Amino acid sequence: MKICVVSQSFYPYIGGVTRYLQSLGRKLTARGDEMVVVHLRSSDMPEYEVIDGVRVYRMSGDEGIQESIDGYFRFKELIIDVTHGRKMAPLEDRFDYGYSEYLGFNLNMYEKVRQVYDIEKFDMLHVHDFQVMPLAFLIKGDIDVPAIFTWHIPFTVDTPPEWREFLARYMRYYDHVIFSTDEYVRTAVESGLSPGKVCKINPFIDTDEFVLDGDNDFREKYNIPVNDNIVLCVSRIDPRKGQEYLIEAMVEVVKKHPGTTCIFIGNGSLTKKFIGRTNRLEELEAMVHERGLDNRVQFLGKVSQDDLMKAYDACDMLVQPSINEGFGLVISEAMCFSKPVIGSNVGGIPEQITDGYNGLLFKPKDHMALAGHIDKLIETPALRKLMGERGRQLACGRFCVDRGFKEHCEIYDKICLQKRFKEGIGTEESIITD
Repeated sequence: MKICVVSQSFYPYIGGVTRYLQSLGRKLTARGDEMVVVHLRSSDMPEYEVIDGVRVYRMSGDEGIQESIDGYFRFKELIIDVTHGRKMAPLEDRFDYGYSEYLGFNLNMYEKVRQVYDIEKFDMLHVHDFQVMPLAFLIKGDIDVPAIFTWHIPFTVDTPPEWREFLARYMRYYDHVIFSTDEYVRTAVESGLSPGKVCKINPFIDTDEFVLDGDNDFREKYNIPVNDNIVLCVSRIDPRKGQEYLIEAMVEVVKKHPGTTCIFIGNGSLTKKFIGRTNRLEELEAMVHERGLDNRVQFLGKVSQDDLMKAYDACDMLVQPSINEGFGLVISEAMCFSKPVIGSNVGGIPEQITDGYNGLLFKPKDHMALAGHIDKLIETPALRKLMGERGRQLACGRFCVDRGFKEHCEIYDKICLQKRFKEGIGTEESIITD
């Protein structure tokens, strides 16, 4: 089976979806299947390359999108704001926010996918996230392959009904739609999707990759005192990630525990790279300075995979202070290192954190509650150890790539089998995964 995956971004842009797809691609390749990827190209990326056996095709600005890219990203940001409860623009105003350019972008992406189909003759299309959601509608009647869609951001009743129904209309063109939590599945059905067409697959990571290889010089490299407590936050620099509330919490934490360092790892999104919005980091750095935390908080930006592993290994806890969060796989990544985790009680975070068991939850934006949780873990090393051990067991069971791969294969194989029966093709050879 050859699967074409389409997303806005992929390697070398590192994010949750990228790691998700890379892990899935390696497993599919090992099974004897093939994955090809189509995604948006920035100027510093090649138009084609092979990564871990996955053939990657990139759509560049030369293919007619640059003139409308600002509108596309503006509509993309509106969808994110609407689904995250930040902006409630009426659906009828969508054309004022770049909807036409969004459709134009997807027409260009469709043309690229059509070119890739002529080369690869793939058997299935798997589209990831709302940025390229119209693809199944556009290819209908042209590329005769089953289409699957995975929605990676929140899909809750907090989104206005008219917007949920609008999004669900595009999803109906897919043979199957995957969400990351039970809540999102329920909302999708309430918004008009057939119960038989939707399912939940928790995002996953390759837990074997989240290990430290060699000595850990993280403290020395970043000048962190050997006895300091390290509070780690791994997330892109984005208002939805709530870094400012962790900074506010650190004001309180250092009053009781002055030997505490907070480390932020992550850079801006691919969207920000295209539209030139880079002031978020400067705002956070100014906030740190104003609160007298210059020696207690560091922003490391994008780090190497090796340094990320060292950060997970060196930290005392991971904090995910998101205001909104689709899932937040960095929590599972930290749990692989037997670290306790603190997260806001939103989206997929409570799917990973059982409050009081492997970590602690707090209400979004409540920096005082967050400070109290950090203090508690600093003051009780035995609890940190116990929560970390429990978290590792959860990560290696519920959020591992083997589980996610199996659930994806069940969908792929079922849809492929249904297509073969529909076409009247013999099924002497079993394609169902053991």
